[in-house]
Amino acid sequence: MPKQQYELVNTEAHKHLKINTQQVNVVENKVNACVVVAGELSTLVHEYPIFISKSQQTQQYQLTAILGLHSGENLYLDGEKWRAKFLPLDILRKPFHAFIPDPSKPTKGSIAIELNSAMVNENDGQSLFEDDGNATDYYKRIETTFAQLMGGSKHSADLLQLAADLELLEQVSLDIDLPNDQKTSLTGLYVFDQEKLTALTGEKLEKCHQSGLLQVSHLVLSSSVHLQKLINWFNEK
Repeated sequence: MPKQQYELVNTEAHKHLKINTQQVNVVENKVNACVVVAGELSTLVHEYPIFISKSQQTQQYQLTAILGLHSGENLYLDGEKWRAKFLPLDILRKPFHAFIPDPSKPTKGSIAIELNSAMVNENDGQSLFEDDGNATDYYKRIETTFAQLMGGSKHSADLLQLAADLELLEQVSLDIDLPNDQKTSLTGLYVFDQEKLTALTGEKLEKCHQSGLLQVSHLVLSSSVHLQKLINWFNEK
């Protein structure tokens, strides 16, 4: 596995680079979870099980799509195909990464590229810049993706902190039975407490409704049915 090499994207150094967006079965996608923001829930909940976790860097709550049952396992990868119509923004942005010098100012950052990614080459795929140095439509979409991720991450964290303050979250460990008497557990996850949500009244209910938390909670709760799909995919391997 080649060593990761990041560089801040700039016109002169990267004008000849292309990104093979069709190549999804790459090292950086072999993960069993990815970050999700509230703004993409309405599409992702139809295909992914979404839970809540805490960021290792900031310890803030975040929305998380489960992609596999074990570390480094992505069951949505099927050869060179991705087994879902919609991809999370956190997957679509690869092989680019956010470079944020000051964590307290997440919107003040730059975009870096992982040069040793198998997606990066000089022959096939999407160019980053036109001959005149202007960003291509593809790279503009990447910039928009990062803007959505940065803004969406803060909004999602604020919503989930509100849920925590209202004691609407509960920590869970998902114990899963697999073939041949195997077992696995997904830990460090949180879910919305259905009973406490249902019991909300008055000012608390209004606050959850006005903030959008109520809609987010219902979307996340509805997505848990897709966990069985992951188990079925694992069993088919």
